[in-house]
Amino acid sequence: MKLSIRMKIFLPVMLILIAFPVAVWCVFRYSLDGHMNYNARKDLERMVRKTGEILAQEKTGADDEDENALLGKLRDALQTETGETRMMLLGNRYRVIFPKNYDNQPEMVQIYSTFLTSATLDEMSWERGKTGEETVGENRYLLYYLNLEEDDENNQKIRHIILYCPIHDTRQILDQVSRLVLLTMGAIAAVAIVLFWFVAGSISGPVRRLCEAARGIGEKKFKKVETKATVKELCELEDEINQMQEKLSQADQAERTFFQNASHELRTPLMSISGYAQGIQCGVFGDVSQAAGVILDESSRLTEVVDGILTLTRMDQLRYQVVPVELEINNFVEERLERIEGLAYSKNIKLVFHPKVEHTIITDAMLLERAFSNVLSNGIRYAARAVTVEVKERKDRLILSVADDGPGLSGEEMEHLFDRFYKGKGGNHGLGLAIAKCSLEYMGGDVEVVKAVAGAAFEIILPQDCRSFAPEEWK
Repeated sequence: MKLSIRMKIFLPVMLILIAFPVAVWCVFRYSLDGHMNYNARKDLERMVRKTGEILAQEKTGADDEDENALLGKLRDALQTETGETRMMLLGNRYRVIFPKNYDNQPEMVQIYSTFLTSATLDEMSWERGKTGEETVGENRYLLYYLNLEEDDENNQKIRHIILYCPIHDTRQILDQVSRLVLLTMGAIAAVAIVLFWFVAGSISGPVRRLCEAARGIGEKKFKKVETKATVKELCELEDEINQMQEKLSQADQAERTFFQNASHELRTPLMSISGYAQGIQCGVFGDVSQAAGVILDESSRLTEVVDGILTLTRMDQLRYQVVPVELEINNFVEERLERIEGLAYSKNIKLVFHPKVEHTIITDAMLLERAFSNVLSNGIRYAARAVTVEVKERKDRLILSVADDGPGLSGEEMEHLFDRFYKGKGGNHGLGLAIAKCSLEYMGGDVEVVKAVAGAAFEIILPQDCRSFAPEEWK
């Protein structure tokens, strides 16, 4: 059976609060009984040791003077002890020698009667020299019996010594204490149950609101949640959910913008292709080759946009397989410059590169080529006369610097430069720099815009070894 958080917290606490007074009462009862028994036994043992010392020191004789001396010492020992142990001294025929007024003490009369009954019926259950527990009447006693007849045949007066100590009945004390304990614990339990009900509610309420927020996220209803929780973990969870909602909201907005821009970028060349194709079909164009050239150009543009979208999608889903190879960076830059030199020449742009010390890195040549070519093409598009490429080393990273002498970048352009489908003045598809940044980040690198005296300057940051930044390790 599934329970709410409130009931999951409240029910165990309620059971504990109910069971605790009962447990306290049981422990108190048995510990009190044990304590009373322990005290009585210690008291009796102390008197037994004292009696044994007196008997060991005295060598009893037949004369009354020695017998009276022994009686006096036993009586004095009993009076000097502060415990509750009592003594009975019996002579021939079980006559009570001490105390004289034993018949005025009901408990002593009961013990004497019990002893006398056992002795006269030859059913003596009291072992000589052993401490035993007996119930006499309604009370319990610890008893110690010593028979002196076997020790000294000449002893004609003191024949039996009985030491006993009452074990106090704890029932009356327990009755009073139990009522007090139960009333106190009952009041505490009632207050605690109410308190824990509200405490459990202060936890279950925020959790319920967080669950509602989670359901809203599933329905793409991103709304900041405020639970007013006072529990640290719930506050942290609330912050994490709000941050997640903010990021998901931004991602959702970016996705919508992406699809809007993608549909626009795809629609434009498709409309041109469709228009020129209909014109050819209807015989509108006298020179069909010109219309076919436009269709080919728009098809190429459409292919570039689709390839860029597919590339970004594969990287977003971590489906691109990195192929690490050793690469000499100076040779790589020179080869790329040779390939793009035709484009630079057509725009009357000079490419400048002065190789220095050769650096060998392990990277994915295809991803690096795509990123470097896109950044370089962007520089050629906006340059006035020249684009300068430079290789630098910074700590454990390698830097490819691409700078142009064009008009530079505004603050708004720098803020959205790497956004997908964002096109500045004179931009092409708005995917080149986004693909470059995504490709480099896929290998553990990055591309940044840096301040330049004139024009725009980009720094391509590469790790020495891209294998430690593989997507398998990102997961």
